[in-house]
Amino acid sequence: MTGRKKKRNRTIVRFPGGMHLNIGIIVFLFIAFYMVYNIYSYLTAVHIKSYEVEKGTIEVNTSYTGLILRKETVVNASQSGKLDYYLKDNTKASKGTLLCSVDENGNVSERLNDVVSSNAVLTRDSMSDIQSSIRDFAKGYQESSYYTTYSFKSDLSGQLMEALNLGALNTISEYTEFAKDNQTFHLYRAEQPGVVAYYTDGMENITINDLSEDLFDQSAHRKVSLKTEGTVEMGQPVYKLVTDEEWQIIVRLDPVMKNELQDKEITQIRFKEDQTTAWANYTIERKNGQDYLILTLRNGMIRYAYERYIDINILLDQQTGLKIPNSSITTKTFELVPNEYLTSGSGTSGQTGLLVEHRKENGTFTEAEFVPVTAYYIDKNPDENGNEDPNKENWIAYISNEKIKRGDRIARMNSTDRYEILNTAKLKGVYNINRGYAVFRQIDILFSNDNYTIVETGTQYGIMQYDHIALEGDTIEDGQMITTN
Repeated sequence: MTGRKKKRNRTIVRFPGGMHLNIGIIVFLFIAFYMVYNIYSYLTAVHIKSYEVEKGTIEVNTSYTGLILRKETVVNASQSGKLDYYLKDNTKASKGTLLCSVDENGNVSERLNDVVSSNAVLTRDSMSDIQSSIRDFAKGYQESSYYTTYSFKSDLSGQLMEALNLGALNTISEYTEFAKDNQTFHLYRAEQPGVVAYYTDGMENITINDLSEDLFDQSAHRKVSLKTEGTVEMGQPVYKLVTDEEWQIIVRLDPVMKNELQDKEITQIRFKEDQTTAWANYTIERKNGQDYLILTLRNGMIRYAYERYIDINILLDQQTGLKIPNSSITTKTFELVPNEYLTSGSGTSGQTGLLVEHRKENGTFTEAEFVPVTAYYIDKNPDENGNEDPNKENWIAYISNEKIKRGDRIARMNSTDRYEILNTAKLKGVYNINRGYAVFRQIDILFSNDNYTIVETGTQYGIMQYDHIALEGDTIEDGQMITTN
């Protein structure tokens, strides 16, 4: 009929005795129970941070401060007077390159300064070179290497000084020729090829034979810049040349490092100043009761020509494997049982376990019951060469189960043999949390530093790449339900 409402069909579930429920109420109750269960699980579970296991590398390195020795020649002034420089510091100079001048009466030096201050002596080529240096630095600049800014500033100042002074010298060439004829103006040119340096520290003539503890006292080291005074007295240094690309870094060795390097001849080092690396040949010499590592390099000297001491890392090796944070590593105590006592349970599960006879208070034992266990680690008793014992009866299994206590004994399948559980041992490991609960996994540590550890890959009872482990291993227990943040 028009205007009559249709009756809705409702599904009713009838129970014996006349009780009945609407199916909608059942669904609602099920959803409500599910939500309550999840809320309860969330509130009662331990909330932890997780870490995803990745492959990584840790460098095995040791930090040292080394003493630099080079073949250095100091050149002294033959006259007294005003001192001017024409080549920037730490620059390669060929034989005959003009380095500096000494003006006995100061007239030429005064004219040089006047011309330089007029800003009219930079040639187009000089300007182009300076602009090119600035562009190259700006193009390659990175915030992570901000320290290079100071080196660039020093290089640019030296380049500008070189261009200005050389330009000024050419501008007053007629006047300088007159002064040279009168033997009051003297030019100093490089007597042989080398790297020019405008400082002295009194250690230019030190050799390997002179090594002593006092040479490593940096607080006593005095470096004298030759460019600060502007004048020089006869017999005082005006520059020095490093005339050989071969140079040495001397390191005081401790017994442990000496043992590591004893039977080798070459090692890799990293310079902390600029993070560059180099390979160096080395020898070990003992002087006055102290062992010294003599690192010999044949390139890169010019980068550190202004240094007498340098901080380096000796890179002994690299360890690669699964990289985990040290905070994830914890220890767990296990019962030790002969591996041969492990057996498989009945049924289709084939679960590994032990036939356990629990000790009663009166000292007797219960009948054997099958208790599932996990062998977290099998000690195969390897010999000194790393070869495992072929007799499996000597293998020891590390097991853990709350139902198994010290004093219980285990039975061997189809045998009257019994073994009383008395011994325990600890293993280092991490907690795998892939499935929402903590599972202890044993690890084989290859190398550790202050923050991370490299563990072996592919171990039978260990972890694998992309596993999720607890970031703080000491905060949870085996089997504990967890929620990751």
